[in-house]
Amino acid sequence: MKKDMKRHPNKGGFPAWKIVLIVITVAIFAAIACGATFLKVYRPSVDTDVPFNVDTVVPDATFSPTGDDTGEGDAPPADTGKPSESAPTFVRDTEVVNFLVMGRDKDSWNTDVMMIVNFDMREGRLSILQIPRDTYVKTDTFHGRLNAALASIRSGIRSENPKMSSADLLQNSMTEVMKMLEQTLCIQLDGYAHVDLAGFKAIIDVIGGVYMNVPYAMDYEDPEQGLYIHLEPGWQLLDGKKSEMFVRFRSGYVQADIGRIDAQKIFMTALFKQMKNNLTISKVPALAEKVFKYVTTDVPLADIIIYAKELLGVDMEKVSMMTLYGTAQQTRSGAWYYIMNRASALSMINEYFNVYNTDITDELFDRTRAFTDESYAPFSKIYNASPDDALVQVKPDVETAGGIDNGGLTIPLN
Repeated sequence: MKKDMKRHPNKGGFPAWKIVLIVITVAIFAAIACGATFLKVYRPSVDTDVPFNVDTVVPDATFSPTGDDTGEGDAPPADTGKPSESAPTFVRDTEVVNFLVMGRDKDSWNTDVMMIVNFDMREGRLSILQIPRDTYVKTDTFHGRLNAALASIRSGIRSENPKMSSADLLQNSMTEVMKMLEQTLCIQLDGYAHVDLAGFKAIIDVIGGVYMNVPYAMDYEDPEQGLYIHLEPGWQLLDGKKSEMFVRFRSGYVQADIGRIDAQKIFMTALFKQMKNNLTISKVPALAEKVFKYVTTDVPLADIIIYAKELLGVDMEKVSMMTLYGTAQQTRSGAWYYIMNRASALSMINEYFNVYNTDITDELFDRTRAFTDESYAPFSKIYNASPDDALVQVKPDVETAGGIDNGGLTIPLN
């Protein structure tokens, strides 16, 4: 006898395939709802401990730099170890975060790009401080141009830990650079991002290039570096390779590296505008995951997705970009350094990068005078000058992305 091949309905009269379809549909909507809820309510955790010394001390004597070009000058005041009666209390705003961003060239560990990025999620404001690569710094762990700090610290860690993996070596080195900046500039850094030139070009290609106006013809060749820059002026789509040309060009600018820093402001403005116009919240996770593999960072991917989602809501006029005030100055041996101006740096830190409820005081800021050599008068005079003093030759305005997008930033040419 043949078996009955007819389909028999479920006891409840509801076909099994429909039940499966309903379950799948419900699961999909649940996943979407969970994802939307995650993006809405999740907030990255931040460190509330203060990473710099907040103990105030009473100096032995009043310090006044009186050295001359012979290199002789007064020593900075020594700490007596006596706490002042009104040591400040620092309470962290967990909706405001700072990050260190460093970009290095392909042939060495020198970092030609160094930025501190502040994101105020409550106010919807982004602030970027660009630090010139030749900035002078002297600490217990490093002495020289700031762009060589990562390479020097990395070399020291590697000599003490020869079996350490390349990934761990980079992560430990970046952490030490962060600590150095936290302790001297009195800022809280909530993470770092490191990218090399190959990664930078790959990221630009992943996002489809950057459409922008190249303001000038750019032509420069350096076979020793393998650097060949040839860009025509005008509106165009820059892929990863051409973007590298734009952000590395400096030879035609009056202020060389400062001009290049300003060009990077123009590039970041075009990039930010493009991301705002073309990227939707639903596309953020997939794009973040693609970009993530080209960046070395200690920031979790989930946090990056949240920051990127919040960033899409930031208005162009609330994106502020600035360069550390200072002046290029030669040493006795003829080497050039960029000397930070102390007063303007402290003002920028307090206005744009302070995550605490109280201002950083002059007494706390760079208390070891890491960004100058007080025994060399030309350095100390720039460092201690009023920001309005003629000694401070580089004091550009704080630019907004909106202003730059409207042609508000012009870079002088030779």
